[in-house]
Amino acid sequence: MTTATPELIAKALAIEELAYNLENISHDDKKEVAEFTSKEIVNEAKYVLDLFVNPMQGHINNEAFNGDEGIEQRRWARRQVSQLRAFIKKFEVAA
Repeated sequence: MTTATPELIAKALAIEELAYNLENISHDDKKEVAEFTSKEIVNEAKYVLDLFVNPMQGHINNEAFNGDEGIEQRRWARRQVSQLRAFIKKFEVAA
């Protein structure tokens, strides 16, 4: 498997919640984010998106998305969802 392109990595790390998850996985797996494949990063983006939009996940990001955590958190969550959707749309084919 080949690693992700520098553009894909830069775009992924520009999305706050996705960057947070990727950095945690990187730490746990003892490898750099740059070593992940495109498919791994896109799959993680889908997972993070699901945490926001799927109420069955029971995640605080879904509460933020729905406005349960206040208007600022709702705005933040909506921006994250918008960025994640655009990222997935752009890079899913490449993965």
